[in-house]
Amino acid sequence: MIQNVFVFKAGVVLINQDFGQCHSLGRDINLVSSYLYAVQQLSVEITGTSIKSMNFEEIALHFFKDPNDPNIFYVIVTDVDDDTDEINFKIHRIAEIFTQNYKTILEDFHGYVGPFRNFGDILISMNLAEKNCGGGSECEGCAHKDDFSDLGKVIENIE
Repeated sequence: MIQNVFVFKAGVVLINQDFGQCHSLGRDINLVSSYLYAVQQLSVEITGTSIKSMNFEEIALHFFKDPNDPNIFYVIVTDVDDDTDEINFKIHRIAEIFTQNYKTILEDFHGYVGPFRNFGDILISMNLAEKNCGGGSECEGCAHKDDFSDLGKVIENIE
């Protein structure tokens, strides 16, 4: 299950979407996103190639560099035991959807990330991600079961 999605352009975080309180990667998302970007850049510097994935005890980080724009890369966080072929399909599909929806914005991008805020909703509507904890059986007693993600709270306050 996809827990988080990040999209970077030249080190700037365009998308930082978690799909539930249980899937937050900590309080300092700038630290987390900087780490993800640094790991990717370190891999390129040391090996000349992009990193593909990193496994932790319970989560896996999957990286994908956009073949059409070398300044854009994607990171999705999943359960460590998720099917690799399915994750590979999803990260490529996420990149394709992102490009389709935001190509013109990216061509004239100057740092304003507001237009990308609805990307999580797009992924949910296309069944590539699930809102919050996905309604799994382990979520039954969770106090955050119906919470918006932090991004969802910001968007709700703007509207």
